[in-house]
Amino acid sequence: MVSLSEPLESTLEWDYNKNDDTELIFRWNITLKNGDSGLLAFSNRDLDTKNLDVIIFGKNDRLYNGYTDDKSFLFIPRNRVELKYSIERKESFENGKKHKITIQFKRPLDTCDEKQRNYIIDRGTTHLLTGSLSRKDFQKIYLRHHRVKVDVDRMSLTLQHVQLLKSQVVFPPVSDDAPYLDYLNQDILIPDEETTYWCTRFELSSFIMERPHHIIRFDGVISPQSQGIVHHMELFHCDVDPEMQIPAYNGRCTSEQKPMGLIPCRRVIGAWAYGATNFFYPEEAGGILGGPKASRFLVLEVHFNNPYLKKGIIDQSGIRLYYTPTLRKYDAGIMEVGLEYNPKNSIPPDSSAFRISGYCKGECTQVGLPSNGIFVFASQLHTHLTGIETFTRIIKPNGRIVTLNLDRHYSPHFQEIRLLPKPIKIERGDTILHTCIYNTEIRTSMTFGGYGINDEMCVNYMHYYPRSSLELCKTSISDDALDEFFKATKKYFHAKTSIDKAIYENYASIHWTSTISSLLQDYYEEASIHLSCNGSDGNYLSNYDSQNDYFPLEPEQRDVPLDTVLCK
Repeated sequence: MVSLSEPLESTLEWDYNKNDDTELIFRWNITLKNGDSGLLAFSNRDLDTKNLDVIIFGKNDRLYNGYTDDKSFLFIPRNRVELKYSIERKESFENGKKHKITIQFKRPLDTCDEKQRNYIIDRGTTHLLTGSLSRKDFQKIYLRHHRVKVDVDRMSLTLQHVQLLKSQVVFPPVSDDAPYLDYLNQDILIPDEETTYWCTRFELSSFIMERPHHIIRFDGVISPQSQGIVHHMELFHCDVDPEMQIPAYNGRCTSEQKPMGLIPCRRVIGAWAYGATNFFYPEEAGGILGGPKASRFLVLEVHFNNPYLKKGIIDQSGIRLYYTPTLRKYDAGIMEVGLEYNPKNSIPPDSSAFRISGYCKGECTQVGLPSNGIFVFASQLHTHLTGIETFTRIIKPNGRIVTLNLDRHYSPHFQEIRLLPKPIKIERGDTILHTCIYNTEIRTSMTFGGYGINDEMCVNYMHYYPRSSLELCKTSISDDALDEFFKATKKYFHAKTSIDKAIYENYASIHWTSTISSLLQDYYEEASIHLSCNGSDGNYLSNYDSQNDYFPLEPEQRDVPLDTVLCK
């Protein structure tokens, strides 16, 4: 169950129809003023009110099915597909002026009617909007729908993100009272700057170092005063010789004073991003922690996003690790795939759906994965503010494509770690292809790849077992290839690019049109690449040959995969 709207005391519950797995049964609980109508809408993009699929509880206790057009005007056509529903009035109060009502209705995942503008429910993010309509507005829509429209933009709507089609896999629960270790910021004064990455070195407790333990759950712990400012966090283990000392540090990750000794601390053992919930491991696996042969050092990295430059906020956020001394069958790992964080992976302005992909080539998985492969059981997709769609696919040596995770309606404000319906096996020689699609229509300049909240990222944190030596596998276009693109824009489009300019300057020297943006997107998918095939110490795997990194996408590999196919 999720809360949809506090003023309307609106909540939503849902489950599969046991007699038909192509539809869901919803219970919508709502409090309405006498004469008002309740509105529940499925949106493609956050608070975007265009092309909504709308359900309205209105006159005569009826349920109406409507939609908004591409100008956000609401219609209730008479020939709209009717929903099966029942009404239960639970309580009336304030002398009958308000009513608590439960509406139960069935909703197909896909009505298979493109003309009706019905929202297709899939395994990605669903954006739910709720609000109310006055009696006057409802009458305008329903009685004269061909001529009179009601502008939804002037309504007060509440947004909630949910994943309606969750994995049915259930991992063993871990009680809040189970043993845990906290690695939290110690009264950090959040800088009054838009973007800050803060790093703190920690040491594992002595009893953890006596024998290996397994992490069986981890949580993001967010200080109440830091809500909305802590964007994401990662807890890294320093995968170094146990005798090696990692210097103490508590400061900006980007500071020149940050010790070089922190560089090998890159094995992720816990992570959280905005919208994520507590994470549980499957009963056969756990994250390895401690033991006499392991380093005792950890590093917590916290990304503060402070766009309003708030001052005086003291932070104690971090990661909580629940552990057990009883080891499970497999050590689990977290692998990072996608794009490198650098300005070569950048997105032109005024693009409605700009696509860019990062590759983990088969040559890297060949040397980085165990002989029997790995099983990915969960996935966390991550972009910054302009990401609207993202997905990961596995390309087998014979060309077969397996979709690992897909979110057609991705929101950067809802970055759950999602359990897969079943584990996906990745074998040696497989290529991992991670793709992000961005909307930069409101931006007038280039969006650069990088760490800032207004820069962009494209990453999938894959949770898997058994643990491998491959920690990070990400790409960017090669320097030489990008130089060739800048030369071409100068020759054919009169851009003021130059071999003497930095990447930022060259991108800024181009007058971006839809034609040039389309050429850059195609070029990203055809040009030579730089690939980081790294272990947990931050260095290239010793047996990986980085020469001739070239992986042009085939036409079928550029298409957005289908999530569910219900209609023929």
